[in-house]
Amino acid sequence: MGFEFSEMKIMKQNLIELNKMSHVIHLKVAKRVAQLAIRKVKEMTPVDTGDLRNNWKYHIVKKGDTYTILIYNQLNYASFVESGHRIVVGGVTLGWVEGKFMLKLTKDEMERIAPRMWKKEVEKEMKRIFGQ
Repeated sequence: MGFEFSEMKIMKQNLIELNKMSHVIHLKVAKRVAQLAIRKVKEMTPVDTGDLRNNWKYHIVKKGDTYTILIYNQLNYASFVESGHRIVVGGVTLGWVEGKFMLKLTKDEMERIAPRMWKKEVEKEMKRIFGQ
């Protein structure tokens, strides 16, 4: 039982290509997760005028080998809808409005499904490079 040295050269070239493609793979998956998160958070956002729903944005930050997806809404009342707030009339607290937790629930769901999305994309790229 033996092996051809040329097979090792091909394996090395394939691993180098996979390493080069890793940035593309990670960015592609990060964008997909971010777009899915925006769609989910918009679905769960309550609508009055539509401003809150339409102001969800994302930004992907790469630091070293880590990609972080920032989902945000710049409207000043977004955090009150997310987390809840007091009802105050004339300086007196009359009650509490429960939060909708649309961002927290979306984040939890994305953390659950993102690893599968990433694994699927890596496997697809490996099949392309290694021809299996």
